[in-house]
Amino acid sequence: LAEVRALIEVPVVLRLARSVPVERWAELRPVAEATVRAASSGCRATYAEADRAFHRAVLLLSGNEQLVQISEDLHRRSQWPLVGGPASRGRADLIADAAEHTALLDALIARDLDVVRGLVGGHF
Repeated sequence: LAEVRALIEVPVVLRLARSVPVERWAELRPVAEATVRAASSGCRATYAEADRAFHRAVLLLSGNEQLVQISEDLHRRSQWPLVGGPASRGRADLIADAAEHTALLDALIARDLDVVRGLVGGHF
């Protein structure tokens, strides 16, 4: 599921990185920071919800509701082990994942496409 999500989300984010105005990216800062707070709590379910909200906010900038719905379904399904399975991902892993959101947002605001490409490619 993560591979399918990457096939959908990576090209969309790379396209958006070239076309979305910087101020629109800046509006997503509170959503990215919410993932950091959720990760810091150590609660996997809380983090999963914040993580989906961030990815949804990014993809909504595409204006393609079908893409957003499909991606969100894949995201939810791929998170099931995160939420309900054994605690294979600890608090440090959640924090590292959330830090990728803020780093991605920083790169999008800076229009640093090389960093954006590297982050979205590795995030999945």
